[in-house]
Parts: sequence; structure tokens; C-alpha cells
Amino acid sequence: RGVNFTGKPRYIDPDVYIDATGGLSIGKDFVASTRSIILTHDYSYTTGLGSIGNRPDTDIEIRLPVKIGNNVFVGAGAIILPGTTVGDNVIIGAGSVVKGTIENDMVVVGNPAKKISDIKQWVESQNANTEPKAFFKDKR
Repeated sequence: RGVNFTGKPRYIDPDVYIDATGGLSIGKDFVASTRSIILTHDYSYTTGLGSIGNRPDTDIEIRLPVKIGNNVFVGAGAIILPGTTVGDNVIIGAGSVVKGTIENDMVVVGNPAKKISDIKQWVESQNANTEPKAFFKDKR
């Protein structure tokens, strides 16, 4: 509800939290693993104002859109914060916290998420360092 899908996702786990309040666009072949979170709004500004003695009468919500490109994998427990743009062909590692712009063809991990590789180097590394029997093809 409220999500603009620009293509068919590959998989979104039932335990993913998607907040489209501030606007959310998701490209084709998107995968979101269990417990990942996509946020497009934030109420922390009210707390910040209160800390400087300027608390408003009501909460103030910040709404910023999130845009996720094509062929993006979001690992388990990762969080994408309001205002983030994720390019095409991106892997976001499990538990990562993403804010800002992630360029095309990147692998990012950590809190805050940082680039560890471009995606082509990452695939070559997986091919060279992973036992062939560890690869399993889903039935389609």
C-alpha cells in the first residue's frame, strides 16, 4: 500500500516492515530478507527540539522518500532510512543501516553502511572462494 513498484519484485519476506508514508519506489527484481525495514518517516525531530527547550505542542514528522533501483538485495535485519536512494545492482549486507545515496553496482555493509566492493568483484570473489556444493538453485 502506497509503494510504487516499477517492476516485479523477486521476493519480499512476510516479516519485512515497509513504511511508504513519505513515498517509496521499488524497482524490478527486488529482494528483501527477513526483518529488514524500509522507513520513509521519522519523529526524532520532536525529541531534538525538546532537548533544546523548544518542544512543540504536537509531534513533528519528517517525511523523505526512498527510491530503490532494480536488482537490489537487502539482507536480513538491514534498515533503509528516510531520504535514501539505492541504485541498481546493489547488495546491502545483513544488519546494515543505510542512509544517503548508494551508487549502482555496489556491495555495502555495516552501520553506517559502507562500500566494501563493487558487485562484479564481489561475484568473482564468491565464485573463486565458495565451494561449488554451497550454491543451490531454487526451483522455478
